[in-house]
Amino acid sequence: MPIGIFASAIFLSAFLLFWVQPLFSKMVLPLLGGSPSVWNTAMMFFQVMLLAGYGYAHLLTSRIGNLRSQLLIHGAVVAGGLLFLPFAVSHTMPPPTGVSPIPWLVWLLAVSVGWPFFALSASAPLLQTWFGRSRHRLSGDPYFLYAASNCGSLLALLMFPVWLEPKMTLAHQAGAWTFGYGGLFVLLIVTAIFLSRTGGRAAPVRESVAGRAGVSWRQRLIWIALAFIPSSLLLGVTTYITTDIASAPLFWVVPLALYLLSFIIAFSRHSLFAPKWTLKAQAAGILVVSIMVLLVLIFSRGGSVLMVASAHLLTFFVTSVVCHTELAKRRPDVGGLTTFYFCMSIGGAAGGIFNALIAPVIFSSDTEYYLALVGACALRGLVDGEPKSLNRRDVLYPIGLGLLVAAAAYRSVDAGALSLIGRIAILLPCAVALYSFSSRPFRFAFGVAAVIGAVVLVQGSVDVLHTERNFFGINKVKLIDNGRKVTLIHGTTMHGNEFTDAGRRKEPLAYYARSGPVGQMRALAGIRQDVAVIGLGTGALACYRKPGEAWTFFEIDGAVERIARDTRYFHYLEDCGSGTRIVLGDGRLSLKAEPDRRYDLIIIDAFSSDSIPMHLLTKEAVALYLRKLKPHGIILFHVSNEYLDLAPVLTAVVKSVGAAGQHQLFYPSPAQSAQGASGSEWMLIAANGADLGFLAPEKRWQALGSAAGGEPWTDDFSNIFRAVRW
Repeated sequence: MPIGIFASAIFLSAFLLFWVQPLFSKMVLPLLGGSPSVWNTAMMFFQVMLLAGYGYAHLLTSRIGNLRSQLLIHGAVVAGGLLFLPFAVSHTMPPPTGVSPIPWLVWLLAVSVGWPFFALSASAPLLQTWFGRSRHRLSGDPYFLYAASNCGSLLALLMFPVWLEPKMTLAHQAGAWTFGYGGLFVLLIVTAIFLSRTGGRAAPVRESVAGRAGVSWRQRLIWIALAFIPSSLLLGVTTYITTDIASAPLFWVVPLALYLLSFIIAFSRHSLFAPKWTLKAQAAGILVVSIMVLLVLIFSRGGSVLMVASAHLLTFFVTSVVCHTELAKRRPDVGGLTTFYFCMSIGGAAGGIFNALIAPVIFSSDTEYYLALVGACALRGLVDGEPKSLNRRDVLYPIGLGLLVAAAAYRSVDAGALSLIGRIAILLPCAVALYSFSSRPFRFAFGVAAVIGAVVLVQGSVDVLHTERNFFGINKVKLIDNGRKVTLIHGTTMHGNEFTDAGRRKEPLAYYARSGPVGQMRALAGIRQDVAVIGLGTGALACYRKPGEAWTFFEIDGAVERIARDTRYFHYLEDCGSGTRIVLGDGRLSLKAEPDRRYDLIIIDAFSSDSIPMHLLTKEAVALYLRKLKPHGIILFHVSNEYLDLAPVLTAVVKSVGAAGQHQLFYPSPAQSAQGASGSEWMLIAANGADLGFLAPEKRWQALGSAAGGEPWTDDFSNIFRAVRW
């Protein structure tokens, strides 16, 4: 029997599985405001469907002994998936507003790609089981075919942001995916022909004595735990990256690719890393991440997000290698193959459900990520040679360390930013103590919990007025500048400040300061009767409303509206925006429902932490904004971003629709900064260059240069790889 047929079918099924995940998620993203939770919810759905596929494969092979019957049943399942292809996202049923969109998103995924994904997920374990019951000389240990599966998955993830996304539209990719699915169906038919030559019944399964004795429930729970921790960490790390940089496939696939690479390493026929060194690397990585938590939450942001993200990703990768290597070492004989994969998928699905559904309800911050790190430390006890016992010192020493960290955190908050020597005096002893705990898994777990827990508790109790978490992220209201200002923070990025002094509450601050681009534009633009703003934040822009103007804010996150209206925190809407209309829902979809040629000014100021939802930057989006403008109307676009250079992207889009624009990268003077101004980047767009003539007195606004961003982004095409500030 040609082994290449099995390997090719497994490779192709895995390639299609991991191609459809970022592809369909990107299709859905514009309907939900570009929220990072779209990917987490989609991942949870795909993990649950993977569990369903593995469960079906287990039942099929354990309850139906006739091989021809198994082949016919699965052939019918795969053929049924063709009825759903090519898939597409229908815009006729927009997501609900005011409630969690998770049920709607899960339903959309189920009716669009659920059946084909289910059929693909079952194919790999079934093909391995069928090969294991064949008469091939390698059939006694078919787990090596798992490498072909993971290679296909990894190749799809690497190709998507580097080649598929930049070169093909979403519609073309969906068509190519359909062609690939048909190719898999043909491969399965060829495989069935070869298998049928066995006479319709599988060869006897080769089992050891242990295999015949069955798999204990303790062993199954260990499999589940070893799969759960990497799955939970995967979503935690992905959320961290996509919240600050961009919710885009490029940043979805990097953690997932590392996750798959850890499986390839763990299930390879020859060990690539010595367990001793992997454990040391994991301990060092968790130590670095724990210390970074102290730096980010107490002292500062702790460096660039790209640098910090690299540390988190490497720690996640090494932890996944540790867990998956132990998982591979504990795999059963071929008779327990489907049980093993089913338990492994239970752990993966449980990790997705915990992060996507449970954690946002029970935690007000990203606590689930830290808990997964603690769990990873505890699972080190499963590795041979590591201590398994628990004694009093394993609890008392971490408690002592946690109390010291809490005291240092309070001292830092009271004293303000510490000097470099002060930081070293706090961090170095913590690092040494924590690393000394790594030789005992439970002590290490409690130590990490004590350090991170102490920092989170201190941060949550000092100057934090309110914290709220939902599908769209974590919103935190906090006093800053020694109580002189109150700020709204989404993720790790500030989204508006207000003076706490009642006499200065109408003064827009930060990106919206009167000395900055918004203030310059409003001083020169004159009355704009009808104004639309996509993105509410604290409502600071409302203080630019002039008599006779009617303003409408479009905001996707109901929590942001509640916070902006709550006069315990902010007063911009109360003092400046009385009677202002606020529409809940995705800004682009809501604006689309408005009459054409309605607005004199449209302001695009929507952010998720530091990232701008990508669907607001496309050619179709800008064309929509222009359609909603009255004659001589203008668009003001906020494109500030620390990690993506979006001005060239928007320049290419503006030129592609035949519009005109001007750009300003604003750096406040020391005096302006002292008055609350922040650096920002804005672009003004109009259908005709003459409509921007009012900016002539303000020399800081510059005409757009060449379309250096390359091909303009569309709803079907984007190249975020090129926009990253590497």
